[in-house]
Amino acid sequence: MTAMRLFFAVTLPQEAQDAAQQAQARLRASAGERGIAWEAPRKFHYTLKYLGETSDAEKALAVEAGRVVAAQTAPFLLTLAGVGAFPQQRRPQVLWIGASEGVPHLTRLAESLERALMARGFAPETRRYHPHLTLARMRGPEGEEAIAKTLAAEAAELKKVDKFGVIAVSDFVLMRSELHPSGAIYSVLETFPLTAL
Repeated sequence: MTAMRLFFAVTLPQEAQDAAQQAQARLRASAGERGIAWEAPRKFHYTLKYLGETSDAEKALAVEAGRVVAAQTAPFLLTLAGVGAFPQQRRPQVLWIGASEGVPHLTRLAESLERALMARGFAPETRRYHPHLTLARMRGPEGEEAIAKTLAAEAAELKKVDKFGVIAVSDFVLMRSELHPSGAIYSVLETFPLTAL
């Protein structure tokens, strides 16, 4: 039996990807590379639900859940906005772009998926859903310090940017993540068009 690392996500069209990349490039120029793993723009996404190691049988159940939820969900607009860090800006581990308009729709989608997956035997999520698009992950204290300084220095400029783009969310995907020495490689296994009116 093969197991694969899977997650559900909303991906970005090229225009929004480019806008997020511009924000990333500005922060990267200031923070540098040491102790920071910058995410490749082609991998930008908003995770809806991380499944982790998933068997073929579980994958089939996940696809079933995705189809049910997609049929009950109408397309919506999502605004990419705000830059922040987990767990906090002074000790960042993950640097991200958040979202503003459309967050209730995205949250409802994630919660519907959660319920449909739980009904099919998947473990419940322990953390509250927080929509974010990962720009970078810290690889040590050097990176944490550089990003903390950059966020403090760029705070005023970042506040002036009310949005990095708007995306029309008309589907979501089931993605596979394969770990390689150069980083994770993502591939779309299934696309779920949002078809409710």
